[in-house]
Amino acid sequence: MTVGVPGTGIGGMFYLVSALAMPLRQAYRSLRRRPSAGWRIVAGQTAMAGAILAAIWVTGWLVGIAITASAAIVRPPHLLAGAHPGNVLRTAALVLSAATLAAVLLGVELLRLWVHRETGPRLERGAEIPITRVAVLVVLAVAADGTHTVAAQNTSALARRLARADSAFAAGDATSAEREYAAALAVDPENSRATYRLADLSKRGDPARALQLFRRYVALEPSDPWGYMALGDALARSGSYGDALRSYDDALRLAPDERDAVIGRARVLARAGHTDAAVADYRHWLDANPSDAEAWGELARQRLRQGRERDAALAFERAQAIAPDPTVARRLAVARAAAAAAITPLASGTHDSDGNTTLRLGGTGEIASWGPMRFGLTASRTAIEDGVTTTGRQDLTLGAAWRPGAAWQVQASGGASRLDAVAGRSATILPTGQLRARWRVPGAGPIVDLRARRDLLDATPLLAANRVLRTELGATVELPVARVFKLRGIGRTVALSDSAEVNHRTTLAGMVAVPVTPSVEVSAQFHTIRFAHSTTAGYFAPRLVQVAQAGSYLEFETAQGILLVFDIGAGVQRVAEQGATIGPWGRALRLYSLIVVPLAVGRDLRLEFDGEQSAFANEVATTAQWRYVSATMSLRWALD
Repeated sequence: MTVGVPGTGIGGMFYLVSALAMPLRQAYRSLRRRPSAGWRIVAGQTAMAGAILAAIWVTGWLVGIAITASAAIVRPPHLLAGAHPGNVLRTAALVLSAATLAAVLLGVELLRLWVHRETGPRLERGAEIPITRVAVLVVLAVAADGTHTVAAQNTSALARRLARADSAFAAGDATSAEREYAAALAVDPENSRATYRLADLSKRGDPARALQLFRRYVALEPSDPWGYMALGDALARSGSYGDALRSYDDALRLAPDERDAVIGRARVLARAGHTDAAVADYRHWLDANPSDAEAWGELARQRLRQGRERDAALAFERAQAIAPDPTVARRLAVARAAAAAAITPLASGTHDSDGNTTLRLGGTGEIASWGPMRFGLTASRTAIEDGVTTTGRQDLTLGAAWRPGAAWQVQASGGASRLDAVAGRSATILPTGQLRARWRVPGAGPIVDLRARRDLLDATPLLAANRVLRTELGATVELPVARVFKLRGIGRTVALSDSAEVNHRTTLAGMVAVPVTPSVEVSAQFHTIRFAHSTTAGYFAPRLVQVAQAGSYLEFETAQGILLVFDIGAGVQRVAEQGATIGPWGRALRLYSLIVVPLAVGRDLRLEFDGEQSAFANEVATTAQWRYVSATMSLRWALD
């Protein structure tokens, strides 16, 4: 520095270098189309820096004249021979100031790298000013030459705003803090601290504004991984999961071993429905950090979404062993009960408009889950009567469920049904079984549901006496459209065989479903059903049935853990008998409800109710306006 010449210390040099570099930075941001302060502010700052340089030169020149004049008075003229009366400002002094400034900044950057792990989380939580910025302010304050330069005058208003904003933020006055940070940004639109804090304060009340501010912060501080994490969380809250994951990938490139980056990315995956990928991220982190109780708990919840109850219980056990918590203990008990062996007694019955009734008693025994597999054995006895004739049926079925991941679900069962002797026919044993495979693209993507089954129609004694066997193949495809609605297509083909003939039924249906809330969906649907020919086996087989309905699906869970599900449809149908024209429109109604009541951990009472007034939903209809109701009660009792 040059003594007596203001602005030549490292504080003044820092401002001059920064101001003179602004045109280059502004040009770069304009080419990259990034947020910036604008050319007007840049021109003002550059002009101010030029004025400061001119003032420094003039001051040095005047100081030189003053020194020469004062020396002439104090010393004899012969002692001034060779004295230089020009500018006292020396290039070497400016170079020395610049070198000192470079050394200070280098030291600050080394300090930032040393404390990098500490600074990020504190900024993310909004509790402290990052230590690197504190160090810069302290160093520059100590190094300043004490001269009231033009730069200090321009930043005083910003400093006052930031001080008031930080004070309000520390006191918990979010409204005042938000107002003061906004005022600070009006003074300096590129102040990254005010940008981040204002974004953090806005994320609940104004998510769109918060997202915009987090984007600006990332542009201002491209080397701060915590900015990318905050931006990723804001994008996830807006439903832009792909962009959120890319933002977290940017954070991981800057801080690959940072916990908040790894766990934050896993949380975004879980929120987006990429359960299997989230599990992989959690496991990767826990392999290197096995003492992270919170991560073990979050992994356990994702294991439950995968259908891996035993693995979920093991993860909850690790979390509870590291950091005991009552909430984790309850979840552990639930996971253990879900994975344990269980028995499920059940009773069900049906009644239709023709006076036919059925009563089924039985139960299922499940062995404890083993990895992605679960096995169970079901046995039941069904009584069938119409007020005149009574017959019965016994069933024994072995079932298995396989969940290789959250996206895949496969269920299979096989067994035999024995029909009692009736109407001169001896008892008959027939093989039965079913197979269902369901695949869903992660992240609320398309769903494909394939089904195959072989079963007996037993809703009436006549159907049981004729040994009507149903063999069905079906598929359901669901395509989400722009997260606004879903398109579903249903196709089924059924072969109905008895001792005398084989008939074929085909069903095609399409529907548009709109999710109103996460638990409520409304839909419009149209079904077309055709039978190949008429029959005398005991079921209704018209040439054509057309059904148009509006439906609503509702699913709720109370604070006590009671699950309520309702599937309601109301509309019209018309029927064309074999060899006849299609008839007028009539009513078509349906209702399905499910209630699951947790009695204790591992003991759930399940109640189902199903009602129908139409000819399209079930092959056992006997007329066009056939009506029936059914009810089922079961109790799952975990043997843990």
